[in-house]
Amino acid sequence: MQDLKLEVKSARTNRKIVHSDDQNPTDAGNLHQLTISYVEEDSKELYKFIDLLVKEFDYIAGLPNQIFFKGIDSSKVVYLPSKQIGPSPHPQDNRYSAKGEKCLYLIDNYDFLFEEIKPTPISICVQKYNIPFKEYKIVDVSPSNKNLHNSLALAFDMAERGVTPSGYPFEEELKKRGKSKYQVSQLLSSLFKKHGWEGLYIPGVHGVQGRHYHNLAIFNSIIDKWEEWAKGVCFAISKEI
Repeated sequence: MQDLKLEVKSARTNRKIVHSDDQNPTDAGNLHQLTISYVEEDSKELYKFIDLLVKEFDYIAGLPNQIFFKGIDSSKVVYLPSKQIGPSPHPQDNRYSAKGEKCLYLIDNYDFLFEEIKPTPISICVQKYNIPFKEYKIVDVSPSNKNLHNSLALAFDMAERGVTPSGYPFEEELKKRGKSKYQVSQLLSSLFKKHGWEGLYIPGVHGVQGRHYHNLAIFNSIIDKWEEWAKGVCFAISKEI
């Protein structure tokens, strides 16, 4: 009897994940059950499971200085304290940061900024950033990291899609319970923060076949250096109709 291995490559993120393997069992089923218990019973086992993976993680995104962008709806430019766009002064609930928690979200291809900003604006103002990667401890969970533990890749894929590997819609279930739908992805980022990491270099979730991009979520005290990284003033671009 032939051994079976199911490997899936996401068209959105370009990340490869092994969902099942007869020779090397994956944690897809385990993550599914742990997430259900986390959502429905407030179990701590998902936290413990991911904490062990993060504790062993040691792949820094050692990229050279790299250009990133941040955008906001052009209608909100009048509220900026300067002509540069920095971290939100009133942080809302986001995928890798809780409400009130400072986090600087950037993107390496501003063509995807319109997809990232909800509701989608007609025109946006864009700030250019030059991030000195090698100076900071940035997590590399991008598709280019071929050493990423499959269980951690599964956890991020799950957090990005809002469903477990077996299809449990935990984001919807969390909302039904009056909780943040981002609670699972926030759990992931909180554990990296706990272990001293300063940001996440991750694939963007709005990519398409042949066209992909990366997000950079920067947290902890290094956010206060954003003005050192910002280059020039923000500029406007409009969505093609």
